[in-house]
Amino acid sequence: MRTWQESLNILREGNARFIQHKMNNVLHHDLQTLSEAQNPYAVILCCSDSRVSPDIIFDQSLGSLFVIQNAGNVSDTSVLGSIQYAIQHLNTPLIIVLGHTCCGAVTAAHENKKMKGPLQDLITQIDENLILNGTAEDSIRNHTLATARLLNTALETHQAKIEQDAQVLPAVYDIASGYITWMDLEKDIIATPQPITL
Repeated sequence: MRTWQESLNILREGNARFIQHKMNNVLHHDLQTLSEAQNPYAVILCCSDSRVSPDIIFDQSLGSLFVIQNAGNVSDTSVLGSIQYAIQHLNTPLIIVLGHTCCGAVTAAHENKKMKGPLQDLITQIDENLILNGTAEDSIRNHTLATARLLNTALETHQAKIEQDAQVLPAVYDIASGYITWMDLEKDIIATPQPITL
């Protein structure tokens, strides 16, 4: 069983290969072995944006990552349940909340755009993490960090039931460069969300 530190190193090394165009894992997989069991070493909660594909940007083969995607990488009951499955049943030690630059969902919330249907419900979940006196990129970073802290609080509640030492980390992927900025749950500061003034 890998530790979360070992898992993080694998992700860092994979992203470095991706940036350098030296990928070697994405197309390597054993379908017979994968049909028998899965042993992902990291959960990635990220946006559904077509430019954000964790298996590719971390250069990982099938079965390595437990990926949860939705517009704006928001956390709800389905996300929490999926993460619970990964850490309790698959012994996955690392949970990454991966935001990304130019995120359409967070930008729409930041600009107070009104949507119709279920999309508005999703945007509303982002509203409380906005930095309205900053840029959309500030809101993206803040939303990523706030979501990671929310998941970390939920994880701490159940840590005694988890076999391995699990860790939640926030990060932001730059879609222009391929680089990932890793944040620290304790040291990075969440700015106080600003009230919307009409």
